Amino acid sequence: MSFEVAELRDPDEVHERVHDYLLARPADHNLLHTILEHAREFSLEGRYWIAGDGELVEGFALQSPPGMRVVLGRMRDNAILALADAVEGPIPGVQADAATAARFAGHFATRHRVAVSSVEAQRLYELKEISGVVRAAGAPRLATPEDRFMLADWLVEFAEETGTPAVGAQEAVDQRIARERFWVWEHDGPTSMVSHAPIAGGVARVGPVYTPPALRGAGYATACVQYVSRLLTDRGLRCILYTDLGNPTSNAIYRRIGYTPIAEILSYNFATR
Repeated sequence: MSFEVAELRDPDEVHERVHDYLLARPADHNLLHTILEHAREFSLEGRYWIAGDGELVEGFALQSPPGMRVVLGRMRDNAILALADAVEGPIPGVQADAATAARFAGHFATRHRVAVSSVEAQRLYELKEISGVVRAAGAPRLATPEDRFMLADWLVEFAEETGTPAVGAQEAVDQRIARERFWVWEHDGPTSMVSHAPIAGGVARVGPVYTPPALRGAGYATACVQYVSRLLTDRGLRCILYTDLGNPTSNAIYRRIGYTPIAEILSYNFATR
């Protein structure tokens, strides 16, 4: 079966067309969903591609804001190929579940005759049931405006460690503090931070999680993640988070809390001419 691909620029129109597709797999599609909602709220520029047969959406990809990697949803092979044919380059890269990302990257690189390299492997976890009680000295608290500069610095340090963009760190911190989505673990001063993305489809994506190097090893982040996860699940929400697949420490920490792997996520970069 071949699909038609529509390229759109209006996030509100996109939302109308892909809402049911996103909610069919709310955990797998959470990143797509929250990026789209962010673009709608702040009127950000973006490119959106919908692969489908008539009104039925079989695949979805977006790039918002411009210059970011294209993010793909889970989809069948023929939808992946249709999108890879329809997306006009240059694009810096692609991110999706392992099978989708690899298939898109290979087809796109061949079609556009560009070099492709694998740059990042992540694991997507979902909290199935909180396991036991994680204890650490100190206690959690909601972040306040007095924390904003410290948290922005920590967010930049987190981005440098993980190789992720840190554009607009102060603005992002201010928004999350105002909406009570940022927590600090306190023990003789702030020791760790945990936040979560906007809720989409009943799913909360926990992160970023960061502890300055000099304060690591005391369990602050683990205890804070468990605390925030419990708050969210008590509200009837599903919790997910991403980890670096090459970081055994973070993967072990989240398993200890009760998070279970549900997908491997790959990112590829395309060479620019």
